[in-house]
Amino acid sequence: MYEILDGTVLTGRTLVNLSSDTPDASRAASSWAAGRGADFVTGGVMVPAPAVGHPGAYAFYSGPRDVFERHRPVLALIGDTRYLGADPGLAQLFYQAHLDVFLTSLSGILHATALVSAAGADPAGFLPGALETLTAIPAMVGDGASLAAALATGEHPGDLSTALMMGATAEHILRTSERYGVDLALPAAVRSHYERAIAAGHGTRNWTALYEVIRA
Repeated sequence: MYEILDGTVLTGRTLVNLSSDTPDASRAASSWAAGRGADFVTGGVMVPAPAVGHPGAYAFYSGPRDVFERHRPVLALIGDTRYLGADPGLAQLFYQAHLDVFLTSLSGILHATALVSAAGADPAGFLPGALETLTAIPAMVGDGASLAAALATGEHPGDLSTALMMGATAEHILRTSERYGVDLALPAAVRSHYERAIAAGHGTRNWTALYEVIRA
């Protein structure tokens, strides 16, 4: 952005930056624009380029509300507009958090497929069911509102599953990956979450208790 706009008179203009970066970088860019007399809105487009402008497309935005509202009709051509607040870093915070879910899910699919392949099984017989498991997660964990409430209040009842039970599974995945020579970084990280939760006294609580050690 800085190279593109170098030498450009920005007084009275509005910049909407849709490129990916950190929240702090977006805040710095907003200050930079303000120093040159321009308004600044941060955006994060949550669909791939071919889906822009089509049903289901959406983007996060943050920055001054009045500036966002003034340009909402144009931004709506990209997709549904989801305004998060005045902090120019919020749109990129949500963008990166959503991509955190996305990228780790993709790595999980590839790691699991590599594990099956290394054991001599056909990925074609594995992947359809694996994707069903992935799409079934919302039904398993409930809607976002109920999960958010449980995380906010620290309520992690172990009625259906516990960190001890799922931690044992995490250990088995790691050992199986080691047995077949598959990269251990991802399963080791997952096991570490469970080990630390159990060590912190959350063994008999629900898997959501991992949040207590992840956020620390």
